[in-house]
Amino acid sequence: MAGNATRESVSKNALVIAREAAGRFAQHKEICKKFVRSFEIGRENQPDFKFGRRKYKALLQRAANHHLETIFVDLNDVEAFLSQEIQDPDPLLLESLQVPKVQLQQSIELMMVDIEENALRYMKYFYEACDAELPERDANFNPQSSALARDAVHQWRDAVPKVQLQQSIELMMVDIEENALRYMKYFYEACDAELPERDANFNPQSSALARDAVHQWRERQLAQQSGGQPPAAAIPVRLKNNFDVRFKPRDAAKVLKMRELSAGKVGALVKLDCIVARVSQVKPKVEVVTYHCEVCGAEIFQSVESERYTPPKECPSQRCRDNKQAGKLRHNIRTCKFVKYQEMRVQEMSSHVPVGGVPRSINVVLSGDLTRTVLPGDAITVTGVYTPYQLPWFLARANGTEQQMYIDAHSVTKHKSGYNDKDQDAQATMRKVGEAWQKGNLYENCAKSIAPEIFGHLDVKKALLLVLIGAFKKQMSDGMKIRGDIHCLMMGDPGVAKSQLLKQVVNIAPRSVYTTGKGSSGVGLTASVVRDPMTSEVSLEGGALVLADMGICCIDEFDKMEEGDRTAIHEVMEQQSVSIAKAGITTTLNTRTTVLAAANPLYGRYNPYKSPVENIDLPAALLSRFDLLFLLLDTVDNDKDRQLAIHVCKVHSNYDKQEKRVVDDKLGGEDAPVGSDDTDVLNLGFKAFDANFMRTYIRKAKSYEPMIDDQLQKSIVDAYVSMRDDEKRGDIDSRKSYTTPRTLLAILRLSQAHARARFSEKVEQQDFDEAMRLLKASKESVELSAPAKRGANPLDLVYDIISDLSRRESVQAADGWVDMAHVVSMAGHKALSREMVVEAIENWESLSVLCQNLERTMVKFIVPPA
Repeated sequence: MAGNATRESVSKNALVIAREAAGRFAQHKEICKKFVRSFEIGRENQPDFKFGRRKYKALLQRAANHHLETIFVDLNDVEAFLSQEIQDPDPLLLESLQVPKVQLQQSIELMMVDIEENALRYMKYFYEACDAELPERDANFNPQSSALARDAVHQWRDAVPKVQLQQSIELMMVDIEENALRYMKYFYEACDAELPERDANFNPQSSALARDAVHQWRERQLAQQSGGQPPAAAIPVRLKNNFDVRFKPRDAAKVLKMRELSAGKVGALVKLDCIVARVSQVKPKVEVVTYHCEVCGAEIFQSVESERYTPPKECPSQRCRDNKQAGKLRHNIRTCKFVKYQEMRVQEMSSHVPVGGVPRSINVVLSGDLTRTVLPGDAITVTGVYTPYQLPWFLARANGTEQQMYIDAHSVTKHKSGYNDKDQDAQATMRKVGEAWQKGNLYENCAKSIAPEIFGHLDVKKALLLVLIGAFKKQMSDGMKIRGDIHCLMMGDPGVAKSQLLKQVVNIAPRSVYTTGKGSSGVGLTASVVRDPMTSEVSLEGGALVLADMGICCIDEFDKMEEGDRTAIHEVMEQQSVSIAKAGITTTLNTRTTVLAAANPLYGRYNPYKSPVENIDLPAALLSRFDLLFLLLDTVDNDKDRQLAIHVCKVHSNYDKQEKRVVDDKLGGEDAPVGSDDTDVLNLGFKAFDANFMRTYIRKAKSYEPMIDDQLQKSIVDAYVSMRDDEKRGDIDSRKSYTTPRTLLAILRLSQAHARARFSEKVEQQDFDEAMRLLKASKESVELSAPAKRGANPLDLVYDIISDLSRRESVQAADGWVDMAHVVSMAGHKALSREMVVEAIENWESLSVLCQNLERTMVKFIVPPA
């Protein structure tokens, strides 16, 4: 009994406290208004030029100008304001509330506690006070906000008669983009009203004749049912017409990022750059449903504008209402209006994703002729209306206040280069590229600008630059395609900056995907079949290689990948496509992707006592698909190690400070010219180019399609034959790669990429020499790690070259004379300079083995070799 009495007394006490607090609400509401209107900050703070020291009036002015989205009421300010009000209550407040002064002081004393214990109510009071004190906009109004659209809505709601037609026309363009669904309906009605009659150019192959017959039958039925009176229910215009109305965006419309979609864009026409990640099957979607009444014979129409609809239960015709009958309606499928409907999932561009962020995605609805226009992996610019799904009541109740959004597509544009090159003002950057090209040595400087903080690896950086540029894709008349992408594999010891170089390539490439071998599966790299949990339908979702179409896919830890998953990229690397036959879906997706991989040798570090083939330990079928295979060994070199240590210390000491000073100077208006030495902080000899400059340079280089000169074909053929012959005569354990016919295509691609880097329309001898030098340099680390093989005698090498050339029919027809330039070119492929070749020939000439002509341009054996 005592416990019950205690509970009753506690509940009564709580009720009394609640009643007392409720009695203070009216007083506190007025105090909140006065606080927002008159609170002043201290003299140590800077006053506002318009409202002086009235803090919250100044904040409200910024909110009215749309520079501020949230007004934070500082409870410290409230506490200081209340302490002043307790000592000297406002007489006007006492008069308006009609309460004694002592009672008001007691109420003010308890107001701070009431605010903290009943925050939601007081937040409402402060909001009403801010709304009452909100000033008009001034000259600092932010025109980039969505306030103009809201103003149009307020004017429409209030029906202000003072708005003139000219002002309405000025705002119409903004209104169309901010309220696209409404204006799309207006334009459709205008098109229907102005639709002309058919003329001699009518297409008889369409299904319009059948629709005309059905339309005439409907009009006769309506005329009979109405008895000569106008029909009560007119035929919907979408049932009469066979066209649809959509908006094409303005050229000046801003291309948004997916992260910039906000509540202010709901119902507006938005323009996004994105990648297609998943595409569903095309299905019919009903637009107008027709019913037939079994009692009165009337035809009833129901327009469907949302995702779901509720069929009518009774016939709404006048005849059934007069007879007081509930006519049974029968659904007539054949006379309904259907439209093609397809959903796709798009993902934001990799360049739009911040570091450490997860790519965002959204559903896009395609209808009509927009269906079947895209595939997973396509980079597109989609324009549509950002709108919420209209869910049924039981799903809406489960979601609460959260809305599921999608984009109703109006226009879809594919990117030709795999990325949108129109969203940036590239004219200034293109001018800088032209200035750097005029200075010369652009190829070397751009290669050094790839990860300038990483010491050395100049040949690797040059190869990566050629990988970014690539060669052009060729398609023969019979349909055969020859890829132009250059695949590269970097294999070497730990700590040679392989992963950092991959990250730099990802930052520079306009479209790229980065993944690791251990964290990737074969399905995740190519494509997967996903079942929709809502509809249980299967759809195709592209993997990393599909999403990197027309771009670069960087795969780190390539050796850690499972063998079954690694075989999934064989078709991707050569055929540039992925063939899918899963869950009843049989199709082919484009994967025109450059594969850049990094791996460690079989034993973690390169074992010099094992052959290169045993260290690499990758299948020959996979190795032959890589155009370049760099073996990077951490060799011990005193001078090189010293320079590396100095470079690293410089990066960690004053590099960041000098870079920050350079950026501050640029922000201050002192823009240093491109390539100037004043901003060189790493002793590169020039200022390293930024990623935007590199992207513009690569974009310009990709616009060239250099062809191979006829005079160069002989040198390419000789080099390929020599490489195959050297591999045949050499020991199997000493092979560093497999020379296959794909190697010949790799030489051609590298030569074309180097010609593109020079902005040339023709592949010249210097391009071919650079390609051969890179192939030689890719194995240089292995040769340096084998001291026994490093001291090959140049005399023997030159003798073998001249011996091979003298056996050819063209040389034998010329009485055994071999062109000296040809010998020097072949020796260059074996890392021999012209001086070394001349010295070797003079030595053999002193031994009476070789002889030269008077001009010293030809050489031959005195006694032909066996």
